[in-house]
Amino acid sequence: MASNKIAIIIPAYNEEASIGHVIKELIVTIGNAANVIVVNDHSPDQTSRIARKAGALVLDLESNHGYAKAIEQGLAYANKELNVDYLLTMDADGQHDPISVKLLIQAMIKGDFDLIVGIRSQSARFSEWLYGKYFSRRFDIYDPLCGLKVYRASLFQEYGVFETYDSIGTELLTWALLNKRNVHQLPVNIRSRKDEPRFGSSWSANKRIFVSLLQTFGYIRRRQ
Repeated sequence: MASNKIAIIIPAYNEEASIGHVIKELIVTIGNAANVIVVNDHSPDQTSRIARKAGALVLDLESNHGYAKAIEQGLAYANKELNVDYLLTMDADGQHDPISVKLLIQAMIKGDFDLIVGIRSQSARFSEWLYGKYFSRRFDIYDPLCGLKVYRASLFQEYGVFETYDSIGTELLTWALLNKRNVHQLPVNIRSRKDEPRFGSSWSANKRIFVSLLQTFGYIRRRQ
């Protein structure tokens, strides 16, 4: 029986090649320390069947919501139906090392933190580096775009949503920082991808991240 303290939320769209291995690795590494929830974002492939067979609880969305909204669906479900204390988000492509997941979980349980952000050894794109440079100077947070984060459930409950604009998973973090919540950082191991990045081509990905950073500037100004 999985612990009622932590839910691991994994959004997945067409991840049949990796999702089974990701779940099995997690279960081997963390045992019963968490509920593993795969949010199948209306994948036309076998993502749902493979994830369920591997041992995850699967939420099948009836339409494609996109990465962030799929995460939000998983967070809301875990918060309401499982009544967990902590919510961890990670990707379905196998890049997030389960050992790093375990270390974040342990740090969250032992520490008095509202949120822990993973720190990758390097940014994948110039726009990600720029995003991190702004956050490091503004908040002393080095890798806001890292998808491996763990939240205190009450933080998500208080804010009520994961994001209201295309923040690429940074809005809840930004709100927590602006409200002086206890945010911690830990280095995490990121493994090489075996397929194409979910953000698509370099030009379109960089454009989206630049636009997101501009929107984040506006969000911060409105909240100050």
